Amino acid sequence: LKAGELAGLAPRPLRGAMASPKGSRKRTGGLSDSVGPDPSGKAEERLIQAFDYCVERVTEEPPHSADLPAAILQALCEQHPRFKDQANFARLKAKEARLKAQIKKLEDARRGGRAAQASRGKPKQGDRPAVNTEAGGAE
Repeated sequence: LKAGELAGLAPRPLRGAMASPKGSRKRTGGLSDSVGPDPSGKAEERLIQAFDYCVERVTEEPPHSADLPAAILQALCEQHPRFKDQANFARLKAKEARLKAQIKKLEDARRGGRAAQASRGKPKQGDRPAVNTEAGGAE
């Protein structure tokens, strides 16, 4: 074979065989080049989850109307990785304060009930009469 004959035997590149952005758009019928879930749909889903969590938190422990924005911000912070620990700590401190106030209220009510009982001289339902334990319990 001669050198000129070899040039004719060399394979030629095929048109359209190379992938190009323009070529792929034509083949898909003008559809989007993106693959996978829609980013705006995913963002909407995350927003819905965040608001759902906020509503759950606010309905668990309903704040006063003036404290509602702070309660929602607290719930959002509980979901954020950077502020999660601090928000959970603040939540536990608030719960501790509520429980201490509830204990104090119950103790005051109990003391008030005993004072009223002593003034009336009637035993309450939960109180038992004193039992004499000396000498076998009998006199």
